[in-house]
Amino acid sequence: MKKKILITGGSGFLGSRLAYYYRDRYDLLLPTHSELNVGREEAVKAYMEEHRPEAVIHCAALSNTWYCEQHPEESHRVNVQGTVRIAKACKLTGARLIFMSSDQVYNGTPVQGPLREEETLQPVNVYGRHKLEAEQRAQWNLPDSVGLRLTWMYDLPDSSMKLNSNLLVNLQKASREGSTLLAATHEYRGVTYVWEVVRKMEEALALPGGIYNFGSGNTLDSYSLYLEAARLLGLRHPADWILPDEERFSGQARNLTMDGSRIGKHGIRFSESVEGMKEALRRPFRTE
Repeated sequence: MKKKILITGGSGFLGSRLAYYYRDRYDLLLPTHSELNVGREEAVKAYMEEHRPEAVIHCAALSNTWYCEQHPEESHRVNVQGTVRIAKACKLTGARLIFMSSDQVYNGTPVQGPLREEETLQPVNVYGRHKLEAEQRAQWNLPDSVGLRLTWMYDLPDSSMKLNSNLLVNLQKASREGSTLLAATHEYRGVTYVWEVVRKMEEALALPGGIYNFGSGNTLDSYSLYLEAARLLGLRHPADWILPDEERFSGQARNLTMDGSRIGKHGIRFSESVEGMKEALRRPFRTE
């Protein structure tokens, strides 16, 4: 009998790809928002008690950082309270929980270089603060739960599946429209091919409880990374329309780069950001 796994947010960018990739391997539960509203504790409890999944991959979230900044109460209700409700329901039914966090928890950390999970964190934006609170409260309610700190993810611009506003899409759009992009020279963050995250999610189900960096590392500033990505896409004259923003974060560099050594001890390793893009473009994952 196939293992029964619930994926919340199954119509979203990550959730839809998890649903596609694992559709034949597991018995998947893919409820709509009306079928499982994480904003209602009794509804979450009732759904879990009725369907009894063996594991939950919790992807449902408000992930637009600007929107969360403008709507903090809604962000807290979904990103924090929703995660806590799922954790409590998993504890009640005995399900394993994997929930998604973000590299935004590192936003504001003054430390340079790859950041470890145990860094002292003081996120400067609503989304980062709520993701950190969700981590802490989920772990308090369910210590063997696994939180995965994800980077900004991308799929290829010609993907037939739902696309987010990701680096490669943004670059191709700017090139096509003849517009310019500003990229900060004092910002460092990894970007990860979403299918690399998807393929490794099965291994995450076996991890010991805790918080893990789960994505690609990076040593380039964002301006250099954007230029390199544009070149890999074959876009013409990227230095003419990708412009360096030397003012943003000049007082304190924004560093979201993640150290992957903790996850590496469990045999899970991600490509560095540029190498991941090269591999994605060389051997893209096709859903057709």
